Formats: sequence, structure tokens, C-alpha cells
Amino acid sequence: MKIFKYMPFLAILHISMANADNLSTVEVKSSILSNTISDNRQPIRIIEGTDINGSKSLGSNIKSIPGISNSDYGSAIGQPVIRGLGGDRVKVLSNNNHVSDLSYFSADHPIMINMDNVEYVEIIKGPSSLFNHSGTSGGVVNVITGSITDESYTDEKIKITRSFDSVSEGYANSFLFKKNINDMSIYLSSSKRDYFKYDLSEGSLFEEGTEVHTLNNSDFADKNTIIGLSFLKKWGYLGLSYENTKGTYGIPYHAHEEEEEEEEHEARIYSAHKSDTYTLKGRLDNITFANFLDFSFNNSNASIKEHEEDGSFKVLNNNSSSMNLKFNIDTNDRERRLLFGYAHTKSPMSTNAYVPTSDSYNRSLAYYTTDNLLGYNFDLVMRYENNERSTATKSYEDSAVSFAAYTDQKVSDNLSYNFGYSHVSRSPNMAELFADGAHGPTQRYEKGNSVLDREVSRNIDLGLTYKSNNIFLSFGLYKNNINDFIYLRDKGTTLYDGDHQDADWSQKNAVIQGYELSMEKSYFFGDNELVVTVSRDDVSGVFDDDTYIPRIPSARNMIDIVMLLKNNERYSVNLVHSERQSDFSSIETSTNSYLDLGVKYSNKIVINNLYNLNINLFVNNLLDKTRRNHASFVKDHVPLPASSFGFDASIEYKF
Repeated sequence: MKIFKYMPFLAILHISMANADNLSTVEVKSSILSNTISDNRQPIRIIEGTDINGSKSLGSNIKSIPGISNSDYGSAIGQPVIRGLGGDRVKVLSNNNHVSDLSYFSADHPIMINMDNVEYVEIIKGPSSLFNHSGTSGGVVNVITGSITDESYTDEKIKITRSFDSVSEGYANSFLFKKNINDMSIYLSSSKRDYFKYDLSEGSLFEEGTEVHTLNNSDFADKNTIIGLSFLKKWGYLGLSYENTKGTYGIPYHAHEEEEEEEEHEARIYSAHKSDTYTLKGRLDNITFANFLDFSFNNSNASIKEHEEDGSFKVLNNNSSSMNLKFNIDTNDRERRLLFGYAHTKSPMSTNAYVPTSDSYNRSLAYYTTDNLLGYNFDLVMRYENNERSTATKSYEDSAVSFAAYTDQKVSDNLSYNFGYSHVSRSPNMAELFADGAHGPTQRYEKGNSVLDREVSRNIDLGLTYKSNNIFLSFGLYKNNINDFIYLRDKGTTLYDGDHQDADWSQKNAVIQGYELSMEKSYFFGDNELVVTVSRDDVSGVFDDDTYIPRIPSARNMIDIVMLLKNNERYSVNLVHSERQSDFSSIETSTNSYLDLGVKYSNKIVINNLYNLNINLFVNNLLDKTRRNHASFVKDHVPLPASSFGFDASIEYKF
């Protein structure tokens, strides 16, 4: 697809993607830490809803932040990778509740979060959020929808949105309703997306010597509905929500096989997914033994039906129930929290699934406090947990204590630093322990190991920030020593079933280390502001035998330019140089460098006191370069999309 096709759009679009690495200027509360973002010592990053593209996956929406990458499996799948760690080491939350789906089982499973009508996304790099969730050696990504609220909505509205992306000729529609009625707040959200297989840049993929212009099985379609009710009382609040997601997505790794099948008019290779989530959440104020009690009960049923090339299918289910009780026991001079958590996950799989039917229990007790020691302010988290995993024939159990400490101090009015240390244990999940079967989407016969040791991560994190006038500099340096790092090891044979690649879940000690550097400067022209941000991130991952950890992201250099005009217009440009990744494991190949240029124009048109019109126009991959994502499980078979243009437009009616 050639650039000149988009000249009509380029005439009105100078400059994409606003810099998402800035701390939000909006006064929001972190639902992870229960205080305002501006007061947090932890390095939280916020992406506001106006910068979120509902047609993209979660990982794709946040990958522009230094230190964060996207593990994609085509455009339908995007799992966040933080500082080289992904999967079960990064906890994905929805409104502070763990998203208990099947995404942590495998790289080809979607995170069942719909990105339409999201208020904002908060991200913590590293294990600072250990208080709320176990095993967070990578970090936490928390998607806030506002479906349950502890205060009346200040933005009551009806919003209707329509979007389009040319690379897959895909359309999406969404609807949002937020209204307060006396002491009750009502939330309704609905969306539908239909995206066909996407175009590829020239020369990015060849099959049997023939160039491929579109990626087969890269299509996806889904529907999402959320209903929320919140009752606001003098004693606190009580909220209930229900969310349903269902859809299908192609498995592009099978594209070459599917192409042969199409000639015989046989079914394409795809997965069907569905989830239903029920949440009860609330707060009791001024109780006898605490300032207040936050509580939540969550039940989720998620399933994936994987259709294979021979017409057979496998069904994977994940039925999860969880409860959290968080007591606020703050005193006048310190913050203190006490958390009791319980979760039970039952995964009834079909008889031919690569993971057998299994049960998992997690019981935890966590304590969070702020304190002052020798003039230094510290945040300290301690967490105890007991984990059980079992099948009909095998079992696993272990208990562990994890902790994290964090401090920040001012050296001068302009210069400050932060320092953190953590010791985090992660128990192996059910796929790592019990897998024993062929998994079509990954083309592997996976075998787990029920005697795996728990993974122990010891992380040191150092950060420096400098602020002066309109300049902001930040530098982050980290080193993560991981004992018994769990990974999927390809054996290079096909002995297990004579067809698929043999792969065992194995362990080795590893070190992951890297840095993030960012400089931001603002320029003012009357009432208009130009913000220029230059960033770089680099991470390496090595086992103790001097071999490389698979799928460690490439180093990146990024330039963001944003022009904010006084009439609500915003022009932005985002340029990313992804460097060649030459540090690869024996099961990988190197990944070439590329330039990725995106532009975007946004405008909020105030029609009158009741109506707003929001317009976003964008061009992605403007240079139409071949791009491959080294963090992807299937980067050789699944290049990233070609150049495209698109829009999303919404009309808001404010009550």
C-alpha cells in the first residue's frame, strides 16, 4: 500500500499518538493505591481515554510508553510486556479486579478487555503494586471503565462513536450512557467491532516465492456489553456490574496452511472466545476496627474454542471466583492497609486440550505502610500467600513471602531520585505445571513439569528526575535477578506426537536489566503549547549459561511532538526507531530495525452547552515500512500491518 493513497488525509494532518508517558494532569485516584496520582511515590503512568484507540488491543495501546512493549499474535491479540517480562508476570486488571481469563496460558489468547469507552489506563512498572496482586515482577496494567463508581458521575452523558481503519477495512461502533438518579449511578456501554484481514507492507512476507499482500486469518470481530449500577450512601457505596464479551479471531500463524485449505473450500483457522464477568464491589465507612473497608467479589467465566486446520476443535475454560477485603487503617502520620485475598480458578478443559482440567487456589495476606526512617520516607509492602494447583493425577502447593520497599527523596528543588528493592515470588501456573498435549496455534506439543520451583525475582530500581522551567528529564535503571525463571524450551524434535515441535516448560536462572531515558520540553506560543519528548528504552535478558531469553524487545528511540491549540485542536506526530535485535535465542532469528511514523489530528468541537463533537483522524505506519515485533511469538510469520488511515468520531450529549 503506497503513501500517495493518503495524500488527501496528509493535507489536513501535519503531525500521531500523543506522548503517553506523561503523568496525567487530571486529578484522578489510583484504584491500585487509593490516593491521588500526584501524591504517589510509585512511578505510575496514566493514559487518558482520549488517547486510547478502541479498535486496538490493550498491548498495542500502551506500547508507546518507554519500557513497555506489545506481545502480539496479529492485531486481535496484544499482551503487555513490561521491562522484558510478560504473561503471568504482568497482572492485567479491570477496575482493580484481576482479569481472570486464559491469556496467561498462551501468547495466542486474547486479554478479554474491551478498550472502547475506557476512562483511563494506569500502569506501574516493576513490583511496586505487589500489595494488591501476587507475582507482579513485571508490573500491573489497570484499565478503568467507571462501570462502578464510589461518587456521583461528574460527566453524565450519552456518547455514540463510529470508527474506521483502512488497513483491514474495519469498522467499530460503540455506545455509552452515564447518568445519576438520586443516589444511584447508572452505567451502560456497548460496542461492536468487525475487522477483516489486514494489508501488509510491500516485501514483508513471501510464501513459496510469492509475495503476500494481505495476512490470512488476521481478522477479528467481537461484541462487548457492560452494565453497572452504583448506590451511593452515607455509610459508603455498593456497586454491581455485569460484562459480556464474545467474538472470533483468526490464527494468522496458520496462514500458509489455511491458504491451501481455502482452495478446497474448507473452514478457516480461528478461535472463538467468550467471557461473562459479575462484580460486586463497595465500601463501608467508619467501621469499628478501621477507617473504612473496601470489598469486592468477582466471578468470571471465560472460554476459548480453538478450531484446527483439520476441522477439529479444542475447548479451554477458565471459571474463576475471587474475594478481596482491604482495610484502611491510616493514622495521622502514616498510610496503612491490610488486605485479605482469596481466589479459586477451575479450568474444565475438553479431553483433547493441551492442558488438562485443573484447579487453582490462592490465599493471601498483604500489608502496606508508609514510614519515616532516618529522615527518609518509605513505602513498604509485605505479602504472604499460599498457592495450590491440582489435576486428577498431579498436584502442586507452596507458600511464600514477598516484599517490596520504595522511597523517593528530593536532592534540590529541581532534582529528585527514587529507589526500590523487591523480592517477589511467583508460583508456576497451570499450563507451566500440567500441559501435556498438542497446541495448534503455537504448533508445539507442550509438556509441563509438576515439580517446577517457584520463580523468585530480586529487583533493584533506581530513578532520577529533573524539572526546571519547561524541561522535564527522567532516567530509570533496573536490574532483575530471577532464580528459576520459567520458560518454554523448544527441544528441536517432534518425538512427542510425530508432528508438532516438542517443547518443555523448564527453568534457568536469568538476569533482565535495562534503562529508560526521557526528556520533555514545552514551548509556548501565546495560548498554544508545543511539547517535544525524546525517549529511549533498552532491555536485555540473559540466562546464567550466557544464552539469551527468547522474545526480549528491541531497543527503541522515540520522538513525540504535540501541538496543543487553544481551540481544543491537537496535532501530533510519533516517530519510533526500533533497533535491530541481534541478541536472540537458539529458537529465534534476528529482527531488523525499522522506522515507524504515525500522525494524528484531534479536535473537540463544542456545538452548544449540551452537545460536543469529537474527531480523531490518523495515519499509522506512514512510511509503509516492513515491521516485525521481536516480542511476538510469531514475528516471522506475522508482520505488523501496512500503512493505513482512519478516523473515529463521536457525538456527546451532556445531561
